Amino acid sequence: MTRKLFLASSALVAAVLSAAGVNAVEKQANDTNGLFNTIEIASNNLKALPQWTHVIDSFPDVKKNAARCDADIQNCKSQQMTLWRAKIQELELSTPMAQIREINQFINKWRRASDSENYQKQDYWASPLEFITNGGDSEDFAIMKYVSLKELGISPSKMRIVVTNDVLRGVTHAFLSVEEGKNRFVLDSQNDTVLKEDLVNYYIPFYSVNEKTRWAHVPNQAATVNTAAGVEKND
Repeated sequence: MTRKLFLASSALVAAVLSAAGVNAVEKQANDTNGLFNTIEIASNNLKALPQWTHVIDSFPDVKKNAARCDADIQNCKSQQMTLWRAKIQELELSTPMAQIREINQFINKWRRASDSENYQKQDYWASPLEFITNGGDSEDFAIMKYVSLKELGISPSKMRIVVTNDVLRGVTHAFLSVEEGKNRFVLDSQNDTVLKEDLVNYYIPFYSVNEKTRWAHVPNQAATVNTAAGVEKND
């Protein structure tokens, strides 16, 4: 992810705040249910995130290719596709928490590659089929985990792709957040262990998204905003 993505993230937060108005922010200022204890401003308008809508538009192709592969292994387009379908079938009867842990570990085995290396672009959100073939960077891992868990029966309303400032590395980084029971869990391409959100203190979310809603995140401390403003590198 690039500085362009950081600037887009900041612009998105500003636009949503402007649309919501000061009163909406004040109303939610004491809400501690936001990701990482941030103030959240929600919108069902996904047009501000064309990279994400491009990915959503690719979901029918993923479903079609998966069905062909499941019906006959000879129809699987690649060894990677075969492995993914085998893992999905293996986990169908597992508990949600087992599915979350297994999918995080399994997808993290994929090749890591920058958008410039794969697509000669500074920032590109790959479709799941593109990721299966090429691997990708952090948001691509998060998207593949989202699609996998959705197929296993976890509701998209319980999942979000979260774009953050990684304050330890000084880069923009994305991961998948999943609600299960009374907890939120971080499925991170940098960690095979699934952690509860309250154990992760090195990410400051810019925005998060699923198929229905996007959220702008406003840190509760002005110092955190200043820290986030310094992000220039990418992962």
